[in-house]
Amino acid sequence: MKVLDLCSGIGGFSLGLEMASPEFETVAFCEIEPFAQQVLKKHWPDVPIYPDIKELTHDRLQKDGIPAVDIVCAGFPCQPYSGAGEQRGTADDRDQWPEVFRLIQEIRPTWGIFENVAGFVNL
Repeated sequence: MKVLDLCSGIGGFSLGLEMASPEFETVAFCEIEPFAQQVLKKHWPDVPIYPDIKELTHDRLQKDGIPAVDIVCAGFPCQPYSGAGEQRGTADDRDQWPEVFRLIQEIRPTWGIFENVAGFVNL
């Protein structure tokens, strides 16, 4: 199963999936932080990393030869929804859920795996 890992951090979702079964293969990452990109490059040297989720599209993935995606996973920033923060939700410019959701709508994967704080559901 082909995996697109968004807001990847250092690749926890991909690592877990690939450790669970050789059936999972990460075909692309999207991560804006340079340090996290370095970690991803070290562990997945042949997997492309897109730096900005706002610029990533299904068409771009197809043009770059990324195969059809079965699973989209994302650990998008929690600050807009966290009880430790101001809980500004969609008014917070760090909110990446709309971009994750846009890509889900474009790609239409069979599965989605997402991680966030409880405030995401409550807000």
